[in-house]
Amino acid sequence: MIIYYKDNDMEKAIVSKTFSAKKYKDLKLLGKASFILEQMTDNANFPDIQAKLDELQIKIKTYETSIIDSNQGGRYTTVVKGESRRDLEACLQELATYVQLTSKGDAIVISSAGFDTHKKAARVGALDRPQSVTLKAGASKGSVWLSCDVVNKALFYMFEYCTAPLTDDSVWIQLTGSKRKILIEGLTSGQEYCFRVAAARTHPLRIWSDPIRSHVI
Repeated sequence: MIIYYKDNDMEKAIVSKTFSAKKYKDLKLLGKASFILEQMTDNANFPDIQAKLDELQIKIKTYETSIIDSNQGGRYTTVVKGESRRDLEACLQELATYVQLTSKGDAIVISSAGFDTHKKAARVGALDRPQSVTLKAGASKGSVWLSCDVVNKALFYMFEYCTAPLTDDSVWIQLTGSKRKILIEGLTSGQEYCFRVAAARTHPLRIWSDPIRSHVI
């Protein structure tokens, strides 16, 4: 799992500092912490870290004992386990910060310490052309509902209309909405218009649907 940020034209990996119960159940966290301890012990990439590793070893043992005790039942042992887990998570997060700084974002060095890295964010290009563009008369004169099928990964939709016939000099009037459907009002009853739709995200390119023509009631 690797995410990168730009710095002096170099891509740097970012160490994951997430050790929550949602990601790591009790025994899985214990195993992950033990693996990090093993990987960082005598690791030439991380000098002068033994004191922190000694602390990690103690917290691992304390957490392991609390898990065993909590399995016997009782509210007190459950509370102790929770405190021990938070202490272990905090220790791992401190180590993650140290690894980030020491590794200077080198994914291989980070991996040698047993830590994960965030997933690289994938760039989303131009979205697909909207399909099944349809028009439906609105409740009042001079209004229409313009809609299309959902376009995968769209953050919002752009709707445009102009008077027909469509020419090179036509001026499109644009509306935007977070949904695939929008009510257009204030049109001239009896006038013929052209309509089109494009799905949008952060990429600047818009792939418009084929224009459809219709008279407005």
